[in-house]
Amino acid sequence: MPAIRSNQPTQSPQSPSSSSTPKDTVNDAGKGAERSKSEPKSKATRSRNGCLVCRSRRLKCDLEKPECKRCVNYGAECVYPEKKAFDPNIVAEKLAKRHKRTSAQLKPQVASQAHAHAQGEPLDLDSNLNNFKEEGQDNRFGNDNPSKRIDPMAQSYLAPQPALTSISTPSAPFFTPQSTNMNVVHPNTQTQQPQLSTLKTSSTSTTASPVISTITTGVNNNGITNTGQPAWLTHPTHTVQQMDAVELLMALCRDTRMGQFFGGPLDPPEFLKKMFPVEEDLRCFHHALTYSLSILVVEEEPNPWVEHVARLFLVPTGEAPLSSEALKQGMLAMGAIHLSVLEARGSVSSSSGRTRELGLAYRWEAVKLLRQAKDIHEEVISDAFFAATVILNCDDVLGANPHWREVVRLGLFAVRKRGGCEQMLFPDNPYPDHLLSSMLPVPVPEKPVSPLLRCLIETMVISDVGRSLSTGDPTVVLTDSSTWWERLAPTDPSEPDSCESTWGMHRSIPRLMTRVINLTWESQDLERQSFFDYEGDIPISRSGSGASNIAITWFEEKKRWRESLKFRIHELRNDMASWIINVPQTIQRKRSKDGSLATWHAFQILILRDLLKVPRTDEMIQKSADTVLDICSQVGDKVEWMNFSLLITITALISPHQRQRAREVLRWFRVQCCYEIDVLESVAEECWKRIDDGLDDEACSWREILLEMGCSVLLG
Repeated sequence: MPAIRSNQPTQSPQSPSSSSTPKDTVNDAGKGAERSKSEPKSKATRSRNGCLVCRSRRLKCDLEKPECKRCVNYGAECVYPEKKAFDPNIVAEKLAKRHKRTSAQLKPQVASQAHAHAQGEPLDLDSNLNNFKEEGQDNRFGNDNPSKRIDPMAQSYLAPQPALTSISTPSAPFFTPQSTNMNVVHPNTQTQQPQLSTLKTSSTSTTASPVISTITTGVNNNGITNTGQPAWLTHPTHTVQQMDAVELLMALCRDTRMGQFFGGPLDPPEFLKKMFPVEEDLRCFHHALTYSLSILVVEEEPNPWVEHVARLFLVPTGEAPLSSEALKQGMLAMGAIHLSVLEARGSVSSSSGRTRELGLAYRWEAVKLLRQAKDIHEEVISDAFFAATVILNCDDVLGANPHWREVVRLGLFAVRKRGGCEQMLFPDNPYPDHLLSSMLPVPVPEKPVSPLLRCLIETMVISDVGRSLSTGDPTVVLTDSSTWWERLAPTDPSEPDSCESTWGMHRSIPRLMTRVINLTWESQDLERQSFFDYEGDIPISRSGSGASNIAITWFEEKKRWRESLKFRIHELRNDMASWIINVPQTIQRKRSKDGSLATWHAFQILILRDLLKVPRTDEMIQKSADTVLDICSQVGDKVEWMNFSLLITITALISPHQRQRAREVLRWFRVQCCYEIDVLESVAEECWKRIDDGLDDEACSWREILLEMGCSVLLG
């Protein structure tokens, strides 16, 4: 088949146009040369959708069906190229290359302005700043295929975030899930899932994405397509406000790692660049290791998360590769989430929400790996598996993620598979007070507790307290029957207690917290089951039917239950009164004393409000609320794990002066917190609005508000 060199029709030798004299040929050649000098020669091209044989456009061939004239001349049929489906990733790649060319063209302009400034001419700072921001974003995130960087799940389920400048007041803290831009996935539609093979290649690839590139669709045994995509709700980032000059100055003056960050973030060391060749991996991990892990503890030096937890995947043993990789992804997710909130507040250059999407992609990959590892015995009993669940739980707290329950279940599953907290912490003698332990001929000496497991289990305890406060359920990690908590206390009183250095609380405070939470749940459970019971005495007669006898028996059981509950509440109040008299004077560290006192007064409010049904206008409640605000106002630079106390206190504030003080405290807390503080601000404003409108106590509770906001997140 002859090759077609242009879009013009091929003329036969017998055509009149082909018979020309040499003179005419010379004249035509001269005219063509002059024309080529004056006009640029147009290159013969073909349509991408045109016929592969005649190069005609599809429309032209369709006009002369069934074949176009030129194809008939060649004795061939029209063959059209296959239509390609629209691929947004390819479009994004081409746009990224275009932006790269644009930024490269801007560099000579900046250089010329600098030269003009050197000659005494004024310098356009605004345009230079804008050019620097655009160039910084392009260089930071690379110009390769965005589909290799961001989880497609995160792309499709994250609605576009509104501009920060459009948010003026927190008067409308709600976001409705119905209004989000959610993609409806048909069961027969092919969806995308991240593959573990991508993680193996990302460590050697220089592309910017760590997690997702190849995608498959799985079908279970029942024939139902498994999309593998959770129904992500929009995060409450629409309430994240940029920090003003005063807040930035306050952040800079903090004697913390985050204070150093606002003064000038450190660059990653060279050895980390070899371990994390992907630029975004390096950026997120270095930020997590240097700054994000510092907001999980009260005392930053030494930090057990840096010394013990990060070592699990930096120096892997090879025994649990899936869990080690999940822990790594969880650490990267923490750095990305923390960076995203700093970008939203204007403290670092913005990436238009890409860092937050990247954090969700890291987290999604980590959870997917844990799902695979939980069916492997060697994986689920490893420290890396347990550490991955705990750090992902912290990620969900910092990121205000409403889909935190699966991670909590995975963590509890790991503890149960390893025999419980007693067996994990004290494998040689988990129950020293048990009868069988007392029958041993030689007492088993206490061995030092693993600092890694101590850090993880203590963090799991405080996370479980936050889960119970957020949902109203009882605690499951530290309960009234737990015997291991007090055994973690140092034998020498002069030694630092890990509970104080991590949470900033005395070790006896978590025990009081769990007792208040569990008694509150039990009281509400009894109230639900006795909602329609007659409050007076009922003459008991068992001469009726079997159903009435069962009802009478249950009525008597609830009566005994109520008496037992009253006794335990009275015992709890006595223990609380004894604690406030004896324990605070023994606490040496100011931060531990402040945290313990604030927590005590906050849970005193819970006892009066939820157990004794005292109105919030009571003098004791208002006095405790003012005390918590006083402590939070002067607690210092490290405000971690103080949100519990502030949240409980907020629901008891009635005067405008108290509420304004609470807003100032929340503003001070914002630097050391992430998205959870923005949710807390929204809950506070809505709670006060409902109190002023006269709603009942249940409607004014933070649990009810979170549910109606569609944002049932963990508040830590």
